[in-house]
Amino acid sequence: MSFYRDKTTAGARSAIAVLVALLVPLCVAQGAKAEDKPALPTFPSQVELITVDSVVVDHGGRPVPGLTKDDFVVKEDGRIQEIATFESFVLEPAEAPSEPPAVASNEPTARSRNGRSFAILVDDVRIPPERTEVARSAVVSFLERSVREGDLVALRTSSGDLSWTARIPEGTEDLIAVLARLRGREIVPQSIDSMSEYEAFQIANREDSPAMAAEGLALPTGGASGRAPGQPPEETGIAGTGLGATKNRVKARWLTALLCVPSNCDSLVRARAMEIDAQRKTRMRTTLQAVRRELEALAFDHGRKSLLLLSDGFLEDYGSELRDVAAASREANTAIYFLDARGLVAQSGFGSASEAVQFALPDAREQTAMRFEDSVLTTAGTETLADATGGFSVHSNDIAAGMERIAKESRVYYLLGFYPPAGKSAREWRTLSVDVKKPGLTVRARRGYTLRAEAEAPRLGKKARPQAGPDPAVARALDSAQDVAGIPLRAMAYVLEPRPKDTVHVLVAAELDASRLEVQSKAGGPVARIDVSVVAVGRDTGHGFRHDDTLDLPMRAGENPGWRAFVREFELPAGVTQVRVVVRDTTSGAVGAVSQRFEVPLAGHLRLSTPILTDRVAPAPSGQAPPRPALAVHRVFAPGGGLYVQFEVFGAARDPRQQVPRVSAGLEFWSGSRLVRKIEPTPVAADPDGRVVRQVGISLAGMEEGPYDLVLDVRDEVAGAGLKHREAFALARAVASR
Repeated sequence: MSFYRDKTTAGARSAIAVLVALLVPLCVAQGAKAEDKPALPTFPSQVELITVDSVVVDHGGRPVPGLTKDDFVVKEDGRIQEIATFESFVLEPAEAPSEPPAVASNEPTARSRNGRSFAILVDDVRIPPERTEVARSAVVSFLERSVREGDLVALRTSSGDLSWTARIPEGTEDLIAVLARLRGREIVPQSIDSMSEYEAFQIANREDSPAMAAEGLALPTGGASGRAPGQPPEETGIAGTGLGATKNRVKARWLTALLCVPSNCDSLVRARAMEIDAQRKTRMRTTLQAVRRELEALAFDHGRKSLLLLSDGFLEDYGSELRDVAAASREANTAIYFLDARGLVAQSGFGSASEAVQFALPDAREQTAMRFEDSVLTTAGTETLADATGGFSVHSNDIAAGMERIAKESRVYYLLGFYPPAGKSAREWRTLSVDVKKPGLTVRARRGYTLRAEAEAPRLGKKARPQAGPDPAVARALDSAQDVAGIPLRAMAYVLEPRPKDTVHVLVAAELDASRLEVQSKAGGPVARIDVSVVAVGRDTGHGFRHDDTLDLPMRAGENPGWRAFVREFELPAGVTQVRVVVRDTTSGAVGAVSQRFEVPLAGHLRLSTPILTDRVAPAPSGQAPPRPALAVHRVFAPGGGLYVQFEVFGAARDPRQQVPRVSAGLEFWSGSRLVRKIEPTPVAADPDGRVVRQVGISLAGMEEGPYDLVLDVRDEVAGAGLKHREAFALARAVASR
């Protein structure tokens, strides 16, 4: 996904200033807050509660509800541990709204609390182009058949080309549209001097490594069985896998193909193996970095969380990268599932069932060894990671069935908490086992863990150094699919007038509850400082536009800070867009985040700007014109007052004689199916610049509390066309959100 940082011209800054002036700070006095919940018990910093997310299934693979704390046994390194906390969950589908709200809010709802979170990471850097459709079809099937109302889905690729988040079912169409851009990026070498990744790994890291040979390290087998990811596993016992056997067979193959002569074959094979293995390590690191980034984003989510890695898999390398990712998985309390994009691996020892044999191997013994390498060892690292984090691996031509199984199992789960026993350092691997006392049941839970210090180690393959760009907490919140409620926040996109190069002027307006911010003392008076990041991403292009900055909000002593507002300006192309707004209190570290989806229309069609609905006015910038409606980021107003409405009409035909549009507009208020009030259409005079703007104030007297629809009836009198635009709002005496 590519990003563009907007550069605002002086003229544009002036326009922003006008609109910011209309977005008046909301400093309404608020009543006493609801009584805070009792504080959770705290423990010394060196004692960390370990939470184990467990799924229990019967012999038919069906999740089992209704178990209690006494039904479980947790062991660490073979010793029984006391279960300190226990929670059981049975998730039911949440009721879906009729359509996304105009205003996005991070206020927790029953729907957000009851949903599940699925991060789907398509490892496109390890999937060749010819398997793109297999991966795409599997994910589409998962979205259409397996997820349910209220589930939250984050869809991304390891390359970063795709990134979209949505709640089901209203976001299903967008996620499928994003998948249309999926492309496998791995180029499988076709040259006859090539070798498999496993062969290159063996030659570069074992057979030509004196230190490794002296250690007598065994081959990986796949499946963690409680050992640490990256820890050398036991011997396989497979024929043809002895020390030096891999290099010798490649040399024999090359000699037969006349690619080398006995005097130089060893050095040529070794050099080629080093080159292929270096490329493998780069791709593996890219995949693991993408996995860890998803895990860090999932840490904000609540409830059951699953990361589905759709990949061709990777070898189990001897290093700390897998342990770091496993530690991040525990921090996020997320299970990782590996879905083999190759399907059922071919019996040739190379590629999948759909690929041609690359080499003719007359030796049946060697063919057996290579089949084992291709079907088991080339994905051992991915399988170990899934097994260690409480997930599982799927090797099947029906990948969608495996994904559906993951979704079914995630409906019922248990959270078991215990305190780690002393005796091991933070970086040492601790083996875990979770069992149930009832016969015939199977528990799926993580096989081990390290303590927090492991997850806080430097990022994969990089030395620790100061990070450029947003704070890491802001970056994680930008990646998260979940709303983050550390700071109450709401946002709304106002789609306005056309701009050059087929773009449209869009304002992203946001309001935050400043009473949740910590105050700093400064020479000019007390302030609250916040980091602000706003990112807008096009669904069909993947292009991103971004603002990052820091704001100082004046905080007067003795006054309720109330809600404070800010806006960010974008010039966006037509299409569906998703905007993510993140704020962070630089003093307390609290984070608020919210996402909003909207559509940027094509130019040349009759349309309206996003209507301003507000109960406040602000003076016009010149001080001479009548007051204007103040831009607002809420749709709940007090009954009995006034409602101000403003919108602009675009794309209306011009009168051939007067060369200006002739437009009329009326308003209707509906309460369900009942028409409450109607203002018949009247002409809207164009201003000297030809702009058609309707501004009206309406009394709400006599209208009861409850939800309403405002219907704007606009007619193009020249072209004989018309449109009706609906805006939802509500009247409530206790406007708690303000």
